[in-house]
Amino acid sequence: MPTIAPITVFFDGLCPVCRREVALYRRLAAPGAVRWTDIAQPAALDGETFGLDAALALLHVRDGGGALRIGLDAHLLLWARLPGWRVLAWVLVRNAPLRRAADAGYRWFTARRPGLVRRQAVRRG
Repeated sequence: MPTIAPITVFFDGLCPVCRREVALYRRLAAPGAVRWTDIAQPAALDGETFGLDAALALLHVRDGGGALRIGLDAHLLLWARLPGWRVLAWVLVRNAPLRRAADAGYRWFTARRPGLVRRQAVRRG
């Protein structure tokens, strides 16, 4: 059986919602299937093609070949690697209206998530 190259998930470790979500995904992911990169750590994005503001705005995931997926597409790539979430990824990939609705909901929530709001307040202050 061929080995699938790991994906790299860039997540905000200062966001309580993100931390809980990633903790769940870590428990489900097969060993070696996902590399977890906390963008709150210094130098986490060194050498990347995107910066902290972009990474805070939407989830970023690099696939095994190095291509970058952003937002709902990033979630779909991650979910496809997780038991129990694969079906959701499969349904959203194949159902354009449902995918558009999920993307709109994701973007709405992400712009208002607690970690981002708090981080923006600290950066302004």
